[in-house]
Amino acid sequence: MFEIGTKHQLFDLTEAHALLPLVQTITKKHQEELAPIQQRLNRMLANDPRRKYVESDFAEIISRWRTKVEQLGVVVTGLWLVGFDVGEGVLSWKYPELSLRYFIAEGEPEERIKISDYIDEYDPDWAC
Repeated sequence: MFEIGTKHQLFDLTEAHALLPLVQTITKKHQEELAPIQQRLNRMLANDPRRKYVESDFAEIISRWRTKVEQLGVVVTGLWLVGFDVGEGVLSWKYPELSLRYFIAEGEPEERIKISDYIDEYDPDWAC
């Protein structure tokens, strides 16, 4: 069973599926908060003296999101990209995906494969 407040823990597929709605809610909230800041940055010139303040706001939102997600024991692997560690890799979810459908094997950080394909081929213990 997963424990909230425990940093980086091992999950099985059922636990990851149970925790995903909370991760989705946290991520959506922070992504929506970040969207206007991203738009503002996109409209600013690189040498605009106000840019550093907007970038600071951007970084602060990302930091809050990362902290909240990591407190759930989930690994942050990129912007709005998380992994539920299963021991031999991570179950991978990226905002705004609707469900947990991908797996990244240890040592293959860029290759997201369908969880169902991985289970069919390797029958891992975490898939119970």
